[in-house]
Amino acid sequence: MPSIKVKFPGGSGHTLDGRLEMPDSPAKAYTICCHCFTCSKDTLTTYRISKAMAKKGYATLRFDFTGLGGSKGEFSKTGFSNNVADVLTAIEYLRTHHHAPTLLIGHSLGGTAILEAAIQTEEVKAAVTIASPSQPKHVLHHFGEALPLLEQGQASSIEVAGQNYAIEPEFVDDLKTYDMQKHLQELQKPTLIFNIVNDALVSEKNSVELDEWISGDSKIITLENSDHLLSKKQDIDFVTSEIDNWLISLTQGQNHSNEYI
Repeated sequence: MPSIKVKFPGGSGHTLDGRLEMPDSPAKAYTICCHCFTCSKDTLTTYRISKAMAKKGYATLRFDFTGLGGSKGEFSKTGFSNNVADVLTAIEYLRTHHHAPTLLIGHSLGGTAILEAAIQTEEVKAAVTIASPSQPKHVLHHFGEALPLLEQGQASSIEVAGQNYAIEPEFVDDLKTYDMQKHLQELQKPTLIFNIVNDALVSEKNSVELDEWISGDSKIITLENSDHLLSKKQDIDFVTSEIDNWLISLTQGQNHSNEYI
């Protein structure tokens, strides 16, 4: 299946680097798959999901958020709001050059970001989160001893998965002031929520809260014997098959309308 290199301006104006995974046959629909906190479009989870969705017939765009992977800009000067803005510009890229996406998929914090983008985009009809926190500030557990310094207005750095990242105080302010519970009252679109039992990073409580806060129809699917990154290929196969089946069921529920696929 072809993988097309794409570049487009992000929410802060910096050039974002992406790959559009195209199916062999005409696409059922277009979708976007967003990566986790400090990850990239080539992180195993995002890469495999995007490839698997393309194999099932969905043109899938994966891209690096500002300052990460191959995208330009400074990660330290971004925040959750920037992630949402980047998703919106990715939607605009597909809308302008291909077809507006009807589905958004996000892993971990990327899943939280796509929920906000889904609220703001009319063409997006459904959303999928995978091991996603209910509130952006959940990722502050990565900040450790740097958090008190940042809360006092001092720049610092954090270590995630063995790599250091410079962080500005505004980064923390943005995470702490974004109230997803309030925002999700406006999300009236079908949402599929994947929860991972004994996830070391995102507990089941987050899936329950997302399910409770989303105004539209939502459904939780639980994975056992997995991990936060869905490291086993069979987990990716399960998740993408469930997404495909869910979209088909939504379409049948709309009297065979192509609203979702």
